[in-house]
Amino acid sequence: MLKYIAAALMLSAATPVFAQGSPACDAQETFAIIVHGGTSSGEVRQERLDFIETMLAERRADLADGASALDMVEAAIVAMEDSGLFNAGKAAITNAQGFVETDASIMDGRDLDAGAVASQLRIRNPIRAARLVMENTRHVMMVGDRGEAAVTALGAETVVPEEYFTRAIEKVKEPKEHGTVGAAVLDRCGDLAAGTSTGGYDSKIPGRVGDSPIIGAGVYAANGIMAGSATGHGEYFIRHTAIRSAAARMEYGGQSLTEAVRASIDTMDASGTGRDGRDGRGGIVAVDADGNFAAVHSTVGMIHGMASDEMAPTADMTNDYRGKP
Repeated sequence: MLKYIAAALMLSAATPVFAQGSPACDAQETFAIIVHGGTSSGEVRQERLDFIETMLAERRADLADGASALDMVEAAIVAMEDSGLFNAGKAAITNAQGFVETDASIMDGRDLDAGAVASQLRIRNPIRAARLVMENTRHVMMVGDRGEAAVTALGAETVVPEEYFTRAIEKVKEPKEHGTVGAAVLDRCGDLAAGTSTGGYDSKIPGRVGDSPIIGAGVYAANGIMAGSATGHGEYFIRHTAIRSAAARMEYGGQSLTEAVRASIDTMDASGTGRDGRDGRGGIVAVDADGNFAAVHSTVGMIHGMASDEMAPTADMTNDYRGKP
């Protein structure tokens, strides 16, 4: 018995652990992370791009040290939720009645496990709540006040809405950027994960849920294929199961990551305008099992950034702009 205890102690000392107690990954040198901060009409505050580059530098160092994809998805999105710079967490957009409802999801590519929350009123970090659902319940999604009570009981941190959510406090109208946030990660184990978090869009009917917490629409991850996160008009991403469709094009159609993601974006873009006057424009960021990136959008801009074992952190807004003003 003593020799097993000693061996365990030696392994513990040699193997760093991260936020959720995951053992370090070192099976391969390749790793990659890509994030987005939502679509843009062409104008973006430089501080958002600077923030993404700084945050990615931290995540890149963690991944190099063997952090798991799941931990890095959560860490990246928590930072963006807390920054007050995007339509997620602290700076989430208010609905038609002037209060904030947040949605988020996270997915583990190893076993397709997933968790999501929707219409949350007091949760500080919806992405953490989504992970609590995934890892501590037998369900995938928890919604509304009863779902909020459940994730709070599991340990999700709550806030006083009228004191925390800046756009509700300041009565800020919808910005030009739709700052939904998301991340997709490949770690040194070869595992993939993705997550998305949002406040939705302004003037939404209270109780409306978009694509961000919907597995296959606003987020998807499957080892050996790809991981991705979406931003845009959620109703279209739901109808077209946008990211799962891209993954299927890769898995069954043999398309590359960029070809598959572009096909999903183009299909939605061709859908026309819906009853609400909104169209199918948006964007997807993704990474595949080989560490290739895709950042494809049909809007003027999409705030995004990426880093890998070979690439220093970089943030951009207009990469792959192919379309309409």
